[in-house]
Amino acid sequence: MVSALRKQRPIVKIGLWVLVAMIVVGLLGTTVAWYLDDAKKIKPSDSSTSSTETEKGDLLSLELKEQEELRKQYEGLRASNPDDPAVLTGSARVELTLGALYLQDDNKEKGIEAFQRAVGFYQQVLEQQEDPELRLELSSAYQYMDDYEKAQAELETVLAQNPGNIKALTQLGMLLEAKEDWKGALEIWEKVASLDDIEELTREFAKSRIEEIKKKN
Repeated sequence: MVSALRKQRPIVKIGLWVLVAMIVVGLLGTTVAWYLDDAKKIKPSDSSTSSTETEKGDLLSLELKEQEELRKQYEGLRASNPDDPAVLTGSARVELTLGALYLQDDNKEKGIEAFQRAVGFYQQVLEQQEDPELRLELSSAYQYMDDYEKAQAELETVLAQNPGNIKALTQLGMLLEAKEDWKGALEIWEKVASLDDIEELTREFAKSRIEEIKKKN
């Protein structure tokens, strides 16, 4: 996926990298606001870019260390509570975050291993109880592994239960763009843009995707 992401337009890359935080924390509007604001910024000079990249690398290493420590803590919790939904959910989210971080660190092998563990934990929880939020997270794990069919199947399960689920629709729109299914993506973004009960920033985001897709066709 790393090489594929590098070939995608910036919005697709941004969408995938922030997908975990957007879904887990539930800050779709905030994420869109960040993207729209970031797009207006002036490109920094080469020297400032180098400094920024160094800072990002340090932060990434720190975050990886913290998440690996969390993974160990959850391993201990699972030893005494192997079927506890809360413990399994926490384990899944740590692995999902680790997977994304390792991909950003250009360590695809460790990233995929983390995503595979995350999938297993999500499936265990969903066998016990239905949870649309967890299905969205499971879908993102599949998407990171380029298993688009399974990712889409999870999203369609969520939308079958709630056709207006904005997070599922937005994730599906990004997924279809990654698959280069421009017609399907256009239909999703048009649906999002037409919804009444969404934040204006989300509507603007959907409209920006509609414009971008129409340029391709």
